[in-house]
Amino acid sequence: MFRLNFFLFFFIFLNGINAQVIQDEIKAKIEIKDVEGNTIITGTAENISDILKSASYKLTVIKKNNINNNQTNNAQEGMFTLNRGEFKKLSSTEINIDNGDEVIVMLLFYDEKKQIISKDRVVLGEQKKKMK
Repeated sequence: MFRLNFFLFFFIFLNGINAQVIQDEIKAKIEIKDVEGNTIITGTAENISDILKSASYKLTVIKKNNINNNQTNNAQEGMFTLNRGEFKKLSSTEINIDNGDEVIVMLLFYDEKKQIISKDRVVLGEQKKKMK
């Protein structure tokens, strides 16, 4: 029984170490620019390893209006390959932000096993209501 528990602990521990190393190989970054009253959101990737890397991505924009409770979702997905040290713009979307809007932007990178290897998150607009 002790051997089985030790083996399971060791296996889980090694997987945790491996997952940590992978997250440091491709950097996910969300860029935000305001142009003529609109907000341009761009998902970018940077290979910070010394070897060629491939992954898939999902850029999600969730826009909620806290005044009228409307919500819209936009998701863009794709695959990319980066050479050593390469930086690439993956996808862009343009939105307008009105009073009462809160926008949550998430950029997720997945490996070939569909495991998250890198992520970035930005919240724009009205701040969430403070707890009393």
